[in-house]
Amino acid sequence: MIMIYVPLILLIAYFVWDRYFRVKLRINFYEKQGIQFPAGFVPIFGSYPKIMKFMEQHTTNKYPIIDFINYAQGENPPIYTGMVFGKQMCIMINRHEPLQDLFISKNKFFDKNPFSANLLKQTLGDSHVFLKTNELWAKKRKVISASLYKQKLVQMVETMKDIASETMVEWEKQGELDVVTEIANMMMRNILACVFGRYNDNPSVQYKENGEIKQLKLGQSIQQNIGKGLEREFQLHLMLFPELYNQYISKQDRELVFNVDQGKNYILDLIKSKREQFAKTGKYEGDDLLSSLLQDELFQNDDQMIINECLTFFSAAAQTTAVSITNFLCYMAQNQQQEEKLRNELNTVLKNFGKENEKLVKELNMEIIEDFNYLKYCFYEAIRIEPPIALSSSCQVNEDMEMSGVTIKKDEVLIVNIHQIHHNSDQWIEHDKYIPERFDPNSKYFLTPAGTPRHQTSYIPFLGGKRICLGKTFAEYSFKTIVPIMMSGRKFRLTNEEYLTSKPHYDAIMFKKPVIRMRLEKIQK
Repeated sequence: MIMIYVPLILLIAYFVWDRYFRVKLRINFYEKQGIQFPAGFVPIFGSYPKIMKFMEQHTTNKYPIIDFINYAQGENPPIYTGMVFGKQMCIMINRHEPLQDLFISKNKFFDKNPFSANLLKQTLGDSHVFLKTNELWAKKRKVISASLYKQKLVQMVETMKDIASETMVEWEKQGELDVVTEIANMMMRNILACVFGRYNDNPSVQYKENGEIKQLKLGQSIQQNIGKGLEREFQLHLMLFPELYNQYISKQDRELVFNVDQGKNYILDLIKSKREQFAKTGKYEGDDLLSSLLQDELFQNDDQMIINECLTFFSAAAQTTAVSITNFLCYMAQNQQQEEKLRNELNTVLKNFGKENEKLVKELNMEIIEDFNYLKYCFYEAIRIEPPIALSSSCQVNEDMEMSGVTIKKDEVLIVNIHQIHHNSDQWIEHDKYIPERFDPNSKYFLTPAGTPRHQTSYIPFLGGKRICLGKTFAEYSFKTIVPIMMSGRKFRLTNEEYLTSKPHYDAIMFKKPVIRMRLEKIQK
């Protein structure tokens, strides 16, 4: 009998230590340094009960954790906020001061924590985004960066122009549309073409949901798989036993595995097709990401590595760019003086703006795009006021480190509260208003309310340091290519008058997307 009780007692002792005392000791360590844990700590469940209760009692306009922090600690919360997710303690960074160390002075110690990677392991695999800094990470990043270099973007820009032009013809037939859904679909087509080639125009794959199999567009399937991967955090058995993150045992998990495999099998068929083409012609046609990776020594013999990076790029680029464009259109509809200022710039730079689409598409090129200063400011402001990724994935430092008066333990989970950093009132004049001029060096809004230069890490839509997003240039060129085509000869007008003063919040990591309907109005020549 003792052979049964001893292991059981040891197991219970381990759980009590791991789920309570270990977490409580770490909380005490940070509370002594002044960090508050406003959501409290319930053994096993951590901060979830208090956050869930908050969500039941309040309408959350942004990501629930951000709304909870603002509710508990005010619109300008302290530098750090403590949270506990299950047994995982986490430090939220709400201000720019620690980022000076993370991105600049101590950047060599800045790294990724496996918490987010474990959630999305099945969906995105061992993507470079989640890898800790090592030789493989550096090699992957170098190859992908070269695939997205400015010269490589030329053909991708041509593809985006064509798809944007085709899409506008379809939208004009509708007259009124849900821009959240329609722009997401357009960007899925765009990114799929840039990743896999123009002829891969968002094909359908099998998708299982609640036991039933249906056909779903590849882009939508990938996006929903990302969402389902993130939602795993709230499955009860994973809250109780996070050691099971890599085991897909629930019904939802099994369906996720099936759906992810459909996308992966499609990419495998593409890889096979491209290799067969290469065997016949001796070359890979096109400047898409897949063709670039197939020609690289690091990737060419590792299909799974290729699939992981293609899926990561698609999921990161498609939804974030779609969010930026959608929010931008809403703010233009709310601020018609800004819209008129932008149209004047586009009319000045583009002789075919407002004329035939075919001529405008032909005129748009990489050089002309560089002349869109106000459009660039509009893009920057769209991803400031509503950053597509409101919270960073999990990060850490690789040794105990003092940052902004607090000692952060090695391997502690850090999450950068990007949305809050973009809204701290000591850095941004009228932070809750859409003002593109705040990125114009000649504007008063370029400075802080005190009249001093903003801190260099107060604007971080793509994070920073060695972990800065590789898709930064791609996102900007996508926006500055597609928007002129969309606005040429037409206006987008909100059909819901309430949204003229208060639009629904929209970011890429929301579980439930808003519906925002807009009407296309032709501009009379």
